[in-house]
Amino acid sequence: MLTVVLISFLIAVLSGMGMGSGGLLVVFLTLLADVPQIRAQGINLLFFLFSSGASMLLHVQKRRLSFTVIAIVAAAGLIGTVPGSYAALLLPEKAVRTLFGLMLAVSGTISLFRTQKGNLNEKNAK
Repeated sequence: MLTVVLISFLIAVLSGMGMGSGGLLVVFLTLLADVPQIRAQGINLLFFLFSSGASMLLHVQKRRLSFTVIAIVAAAGLIGTVPGSYAALLLPEKAVRTLFGLMLAVSGTISLFRTQKGNLNEKNAK
């Protein structure tokens, strides 16, 4: 149990530093803590609510948020919640794991290329 707490804390620290660590939490829970995929994703969502809530407070104080974008993303998330939850419950756990892994791979690849593009634009601007 202490190991789970320590690793969860480390993942929370990485999340606070801006690294997309939600995937790490799900991978840890499913592979090392033997938590079923659906439950791990539910725990990850709770984890995300608290960590993103803390981040949002800081960004509101620094006035770095677009409330229009927040409203659009929140609406899309709310609309997708019910069908996504039903789909996750209806699909076999192996399919949910595979889809989650694909989502992590795609989002990680997109993030990698955006970071590289941003670094190139910064270098060209100097």
